[in-house]
Parts: sequence; structure tokens; C-alpha cells
Amino acid sequence: SPEFRSFLAQVVGEDALHEYADPLSSINVHYAGEGQELGWHFDNSAFAVTLLLQAPEDGGAFQYVRDLRDADNGEMNFDGVAAVLDGDESPVTLPVAPGTLVLFRGRNSMHRVTPTIGDRTRILVVLAYNAAPGIALSEAARMTFYGRLG
Repeated sequence: SPEFRSFLAQVVGEDALHEYADPLSSINVHYAGEGQELGWHFDNSAFAVTLLLQAPEDGGAFQYVRDLRDADNGEMNFDGVAAVLDGDESPVTLPVAPGTLVLFRGRNSMHRVTPTIGDRTRILVVLAYNAAPGIALSEAARMTFYGRLG
């Protein structure tokens, strides 16, 4: 809702936050069963808001390395990324219980979800926002993430 986006913008210090211009990218529900994970990555959006609906029996931890790069200024810090991938940089593990709302700047902070353990599926809602209007994922990214364009 506009009210929720306005609240989030105030919290993160932006004038406004905007949904993606394409219909698939602003809200998603992620399901992770036994052994599934989401490997190290950066987000395309400036901001993400997550809400954990159901935790797995174990695992499924959210880990991140804050401000590893500055993509907006072209400072990609490939050496820092390699250090994380090689295990030379220790990530922060954020304890998240069901019902926890997390606001996260994933564009410049490398992050992942560790493999889930047990029969209970990890269920997470992700809301993605941008500081500028009119931003859409590329067609290739939408096909990779959603298997369709609209």
C-alpha cells in the first residue's frame, strides 16, 4: 500500500520507495525444503523487506556481509566478493523467528540463506522496492527467476 511504502521510506531515509515496473518482481513467496538454500548473491532492488512466515526445523539462516560493494558508483569489490566465497570473510548471521520483519539493503550487501534442515519448509515473503520509479528486471532475469515474462 502507499502508506506502507511511505512508512518504509521514512525508516530507510528515502523520499519515496517504488515497486518494480514489471508485475512479477515486487512481491514473492520463497519456499525452501530440506537441503535447499539460496546461495551468495546481491539484489537488483535497492531495498528488500522480508517476513518469515515459517522457519525450518534447523538451518535456513540469513547471513550477510554489509556494504561489500557500491554498485551505484561502479565499485564492485571483486576481491571482497572472492574473500566471502572463499570463506576468508565471516558473515553476520541474523537470528530471524517467524513474524520477524527485516528491512535490508541487498543491492550492496552480499547475502545468502543456508541450507534448510528437516521436514518443515522455510516460507518467506519478500517485498522489493527501488528508490527510483520505472525500474524493471530484464527479460532474461524474469525468465530465470519466474520462468515467464508477465
